[in-house]
Amino acid sequence: MDSILYFQSPSKTSTPDKITGVRHHAAAMNWHVQVVDGLPTPTTLAQLVDFWHPIGCIVECGGGYQEIPPELFSGLPTIYLDRNPRTLPKNASCISHNSVATGHLAAKELLVVGHPNFAFVPYPQPRFWSDDRERGFKDALALNGFACETFCGVGHGTLQSVNWQKSLRHWIKRLPKPCGIFAANDAVAAEVLIAAAQTGFEVPREIAVCGVDNFAPICEHTVPTLTSIQPDFLMAGELAARTLGEIAHGKHRQATRLTFGPASIVRRASTRIFRRYDPEATAAIELIRRRACEGISSAEVVATFKCSRRMAEMRFRQITGRSILDEIQAVRLDKAKELLKNSSLDVSAIANFCGLKAANALWKFFRQETGTSPTEWRKLNS
Repeated sequence: MDSILYFQSPSKTSTPDKITGVRHHAAAMNWHVQVVDGLPTPTTLAQLVDFWHPIGCIVECGGGYQEIPPELFSGLPTIYLDRNPRTLPKNASCISHNSVATGHLAAKELLVVGHPNFAFVPYPQPRFWSDDRERGFKDALALNGFACETFCGVGHGTLQSVNWQKSLRHWIKRLPKPCGIFAANDAVAAEVLIAAAQTGFEVPREIAVCGVDNFAPICEHTVPTLTSIQPDFLMAGELAARTLGEIAHGKHRQATRLTFGPASIVRRASTRIFRRYDPEATAAIELIRRRACEGISSAEVVATFKCSRRMAEMRFRQITGRSILDEIQAVRLDKAKELLKNSSLDVSAIANFCGLKAANALWKFFRQETGTSPTEWRKLNS
């Protein structure tokens, strides 16, 4: 059995999905994937190579690992994953995120919200992906006739520094409102939401916020919950493993440089503006988004309203355009599609993850909603 070495960066937002993508391709090729935490010394790397005799390496460059010396891996087929291509020698292969396309998607989301003003908050330290996301965001806004202001906080501290946070609050205070703010990633977006709360601005009616990475420990615990762009980390891992195999077997004579894009946008409360302001109905939508796949019922949602069932349904429909049950079913359908497309789980397991009792319940529900079976849909969309 052939082996590959995967050097894992400290980044926690993307690593699991990237490794899953790598292992998916490795399983098809009958490879062993040996994950190594952190960067090795030249001596340790030599020992690992002597022990595993790998066909090559994948080096994940997130979390501050942007300046890995390529000469460390000379002589081994190597793919740099999420490394700035502009800092690599011409003979080095890499798979990098299309951050410009991510900026375009953020602009589309915030344009749909309808706020007339826009702003971007970069990562506090210089990062190529932050610059590229800003460029894509501004270009898309300019195409639609809008300008964008940028927070000038790069190099002035960290996310946790008081000076940086103080500057962010002052900047948010003077922004024209209402405003759509795109943050370089979820960690930055969380600080924007905190600054908005501390300065007394309502999200999303006065400030709508969108982040990147869809990192659930952040996005599901901000107040309000955070809309975020999900990069296609699974595809990144698959591309890295596939390309490494091709290089190892001599199919590429020159360096290969590929990109992966954003997979989707996961819409949460930080960009959701409804036709009417109804705090109970808005809270019910969040409850459904969180618990639809746990099997929550319409009756449980209705119980959160301080009114009759009929009035609760009317109020819910007035701001969403559909019934409580329809909203529950829509969340379950989205989850089923996500698992069918991005996993190898069987239909029974997917039914369980979607809050349905059995595979036949998912088959009936899926065909009713899409006109096709789960298996047929997977073949068409995988």
